Amino acid sequence: MFISFKHYNLIGDVLEESHRVMKKSFETEMYVDGNKLPLNNFVQETIGNIMMSFSKTLKGLDPQPDLIEVKIRRFAKAADVDAHVYPIEH
Repeated sequence: MFISFKHYNLIGDVLEESHRVMKKSFETEMYVDGNKLPLNNFVQETIGNIMMSFSKTLKGLDPQPDLIEVKIRRFAKAADVDAHVYPIEH
């Protein structure tokens, strides 16, 4: 199948139209094993909105915090725990 330059221009026009302007409310960074991941604006906003929404459901927290930090560490082996008990801090 042969695709001409005319077709490439049409594809480019469609791709350009699919980009949307959005409001940016958060700067979000994500690190995996110490390596910063590149996050586009949409992913930054999605993660920011999820974490802000989650924090709003927790009792006693400011509903509009300026900074949320989350650290996730994988256990070597999964453990059975009571979901309603707070873990002991190390």
